[in-house]
Amino acid sequence: MTLLSGEGEAALNVQRQLDNTLLDIIRKQIQASPRYGTREDETVRPCITFREYMSLCLYHPEGGYYRSGKARVGREGDFYTSAYIGDIMGEVLAERLVRLADERFPDGGPVEAVDWGGGTGRLSAQMLNAWLRLGEEGARFRITVVDGDPEHRRQAEELLAEHIEAGRARVISTEHAEEQAWQERQVAVIANELLDAFPVHRIVRRGGRIWEWGVCWDERRQALSPCLTEPSDFRLEEWLNKQNILLAEGQTTEIGLDGAEWTARLGTMLGDAILIFIDYGDSTAELTGSHRMDGTLLCYEDHRAHDDPYRSPGRQDLTAHVDFDLIRSYALRAGWRELAYATQKRFLVESGVLTKLATHEFTDPFHPVVRRNRSIRQLLLSDGMSELFKVQIWVK
Repeated sequence: MTLLSGEGEAALNVQRQLDNTLLDIIRKQIQASPRYGTREDETVRPCITFREYMSLCLYHPEGGYYRSGKARVGREGDFYTSAYIGDIMGEVLAERLVRLADERFPDGGPVEAVDWGGGTGRLSAQMLNAWLRLGEEGARFRITVVDGDPEHRRQAEELLAEHIEAGRARVISTEHAEEQAWQERQVAVIANELLDAFPVHRIVRRGGRIWEWGVCWDERRQALSPCLTEPSDFRLEEWLNKQNILLAEGQTTEIGLDGAEWTARLGTMLGDAILIFIDYGDSTAELTGSHRMDGTLLCYEDHRAHDDPYRSPGRQDLTAHVDFDLIRSYALRAGWRELAYATQKRFLVESGVLTKLATHEFTDPFHPVVRRNRSIRQLLLSDGMSELFKVQIWVK
């Protein structure tokens, strides 16, 4: 048996209190809801939509996954992003942004790169270091890391301390970012695995019609329970109809209105701008195909994936694949113009990543050159993820 130190036991007690607090908040919100849902046993109970539940789990200030004072990305978190596979992704993005800025902002004036949802600042550090190595070509860039998690911001400030002191970087909260006068600047927004962190609606076809998944409280078991409720937004079924999608009986899918609306809102917030999305996802048709009867929702905890969103509210990440057709629909209406849409593999190859592979005779697997080559291959080949991840580039 492993005994906890006094500090470890105190941290565990704090986490338990946060878990209990969040679960109690969710329970009370369900009980006060005017919405009702039907459970599998055909009992009718007060409920909230799954989208509301997901938002509480991820972003509630008291115990929400991204608000509870623990870094969620990297070795100590629950998942990795491409920024943790060497420095290649940041380097490629920095070089691509130089070319995009030359085309979009030919006056040579300063460009503010905004790493929205930038986490602990790792990708930003890679881009900043790449721009420094480029010399005059990269001198026009400074970076702003935007993140809603206080612990992520603290770690980003620590990692970027030298750049911040030199005036090349800053770290701000999401709320602060929403208040910025972005229209007065030339801006390039990078959103690396941000869209998948927005809450999603989950809908299902049952009895020949569309229902929305809700969450109710099981008094007997004192636990959360799924239920079916009337769709909370007419746009859910409207989107499927627009895409000529007819779900199979019993099929569930996710619709990410929040991420699409945020994309549109950026269009009103920014003036001359570049926008780059990097995320896992696909078209509406693929995401609603017959091979996806249960949708794409996944939960991540301690670097392990599972499919039970009710198991550990506030202690696990909840995420779903991005529907890039939906993003495109909202972006176009908001004035964005699409420059590119490709798999991450194609984006990296077209950006010249293969020229970064070095010929060598080193046998040490930890030699910097060997590790760098391995990072490039991993980004291009690992488990098909480079095909699942897409890169979408917009300008306005």
